[in-house]
Amino acid sequence: MLNKKRLLQLFIFSFMMMGKVVFAHQLDLSNIIISKTNNGKVILQVNSSLSAFQEEINYNYTQGSYKTPEEFQNLVLQHFLSNFSLSINNEENLQFKNPKVFLGHETKLVAEILGLPDTIRVIDIKSEIFKDIYNNQSVVIFMLEGFPKEKYTLDNNNDHEINVIMENGTWENLKPERASFNLGYLFLFFSLILIGFFIYLKVIKPFIKTKYAK
Repeated sequence: MLNKKRLLQLFIFSFMMMGKVVFAHQLDLSNIIISKTNNGKVILQVNSSLSAFQEEINYNYTQGSYKTPEEFQNLVLQHFLSNFSLSINNEENLQFKNPKVFLGHETKLVAEILGLPDTIRVIDIKSEIFKDIYNNQSVVIFMLEGFPKEKYTLDNNNDHEINVIMENGTWENLKPERASFNLGYLFLFFSLILIGFFIYLKVIKPFIKTKYAK
């Protein structure tokens, strides 16, 4: 019969493995922040891990595409300009001035936004910077007067895009999300069934046999 110590080890190992699957996407989080500096400049900032940027650059430009940090930064900027768009009031006249990449464990891409109108009615953001990383999510945070206060998440369910409009004093989402299918939770469900069945075979069933055999 399986002893209590072995059973406890089985439980701990099983939940550790399930935790890795269910919460692994936390490693693939990034955020997009739009804010204003003290001198009135509107700033876009994209934050993620250095490894996330490296994965995208290696996937899209091959591993040998850069040999120095400067070459890597230039590829990140090129990748950003090709895979990020911001439209306000359905106008495509916004520009990103002096975009720069600051390397570190948390790597930042920072640029000044030019051409922001005084009145904001429609906001469209599409970011596919990390689209090739499995189950990636980018959280959009607005820190500007007149912009939505809530956070939005760009992921596979909305094609990495949000499109919101001001209607009757509230922000409405024009791009509803598709229903998601999370393999991690499916794995968790079947793992719990298997663990329960294993405990029944190794613990409960032998106990019942022993009890009624007397």
